[in-house]
Amino acid sequence: MTDHHSVLPASNVAASMPATPLTQLRQLVDAAEIATIFTTIRGEYLDANAAGRELFQSHAVPGGRLDGRESLHTVLDQIPQRLLNNFEGGVWHGDIDLGVPGAPATIQATTVLVQHDPTHPDGGFIAVMCRDVTDDRYRFDELRHLVEHDPVTGLLNRTAALERIAAAVARHDDSGDQVAVLIVDVDRLRDVNDALGHEIGDRLLASTAKRLATAVRPNDVVARLGGDEFLVLCDGVSDTAAAVELADRVRKALTGRLTIHQLELDVSVSVGIGITEPELREMDPPDAAVHLVTRADTAVHAAKQAGRARTTIFTDQLKNRAKVRTEIAAALSKALREGELHVEYQPIFSAVSEQAEAAEALVRWSHPVRGRIEASEFIPVAEETGVIVPIGDWVLQQACVATRFWIDHGVVGPRFAVHVNVSRMQLANSSFVNRVVDLLREHRLRPRQIVLEAREATLLGRDAENVIRSVRALRRVGVRIALDNFGTGSNALSLLTEIGADVLKLDGTLALPSGASEADTRVVRALVLLAHALNMEVVAERVTGVEQLRRLRAAGCDLVQGHLVGRPSAPEELTVQMNLD
Repeated sequence: MTDHHSVLPASNVAASMPATPLTQLRQLVDAAEIATIFTTIRGEYLDANAAGRELFQSHAVPGGRLDGRESLHTVLDQIPQRLLNNFEGGVWHGDIDLGVPGAPATIQATTVLVQHDPTHPDGGFIAVMCRDVTDDRYRFDELRHLVEHDPVTGLLNRTAALERIAAAVARHDDSGDQVAVLIVDVDRLRDVNDALGHEIGDRLLASTAKRLATAVRPNDVVARLGGDEFLVLCDGVSDTAAAVELADRVRKALTGRLTIHQLELDVSVSVGIGITEPELREMDPPDAAVHLVTRADTAVHAAKQAGRARTTIFTDQLKNRAKVRTEIAAALSKALREGELHVEYQPIFSAVSEQAEAAEALVRWSHPVRGRIEASEFIPVAEETGVIVPIGDWVLQQACVATRFWIDHGVVGPRFAVHVNVSRMQLANSSFVNRVVDLLREHRLRPRQIVLEAREATLLGRDAENVIRSVRALRRVGVRIALDNFGTGSNALSLLTEIGADVLKLDGTLALPSGASEADTRVVRALVLLAHALNMEVVAERVTGVEQLRRLRAAGCDLVQGHLVGRPSAPEELTVQMNLD
């Protein structure tokens, strides 16, 4: 291609043409401020409109001037050589930066038409159309930034992170390096939000994002998945040990005391690791990216279940556990619909009279394939998936039916009560109190005959305000609340004074099990005295030995529950007399 003329003519050949469709078309192009220029196949000037002459003449720059030929060179140099060398010619589209050095970019959306014509003296022509889209592209970049980034931390979001992971997997498809994904979960962030407000929670997230960015390697990618979870893409990890070392470094860097708005917070994180393995390399990169994140998420969930503030890497064992949990979650709703769930009742006896004064409703699952599934296995899954709400409602209804049956058939006295475990999701629901009142009315039971058992985490976790509101409303109408597994949490004593309850259930590890010392007995006696001072009854759970029963009686426990005194059974087989044989 030869050099282009340095100065374009000031006149437009078409200016003197009669009003024809071609003339009107050129007027439309001019009105749209689209720069057009026509050159020979060799790049020699033929014609241009006013915008084209302005764009491709000269631009003042600091220290001198730039000849318009440079801008035209920039455009023509973008044309694929096949269009210039192939007789068929063709069209090329693209964005070209025609900004000059030392000045902001000027982005032109450019269309180039190459038309070969052997009959033309110049062998054909090249037509160029340019439209300034600088502002549009800046707005697009801003929009893309908003779409790809988290507004709280400024980090990449989940969608953008998955794209980066897929690209990393594709790069290392044939190499020996591995790609690791870390999911970093801020422990107890929801408690911070509930106790201190979302503004403090957001500041904690922003601070965590900054510290996380400094804790990783320079080429690692940091993103926020949402909620309390962050993601780190570690591209080019040599082996599993290196991935664990990176994860531990991140966890330790984010653990410690942090001051936000003059509030001191003890912060810890749990980290889960997913790493590319042979089966992932066989997948399409986008699918492999999703699986990597899923594996890291499974690992961080295991880290939290194991006590938080630790690092866990995805293994086949975790994979199998996750598979089982997924299967349980899918089967739970069906189990409720198809009658696979049933309720057994474990009697709660008076430590003095040895007569049953209450019974605890315990949900059981008889799976058609797996057989009996323990509540400890499926209740956590039900709480995670929300299925606990319909299951809990069904158990409460069954307990009311059973209590009415026992009273009507003279099995128990009219003061007999049934204990039912309730979840945080149930108590946080604004309609739960009315639901309990409706069931009491439907089954002709007095409010005192329902005792709702809640754990410490239920009362002090997420939605604590709504939960406490429901607890107080239930107590006002006469429904009793029991603090279950008392003694397992750090906030147990504050629950007694700040929230209040009617029944205190001592955790089995506290209720003087085999091997308990005299000091343990004094602790239980002190707790009983405290509970009695607050007008609460005390139930000792998991009573399995005669000596344990004797010491609990001596400590002043009102009620006892456990396999020694009465095992869970079907409603028609309820035991009402303590049997120590």
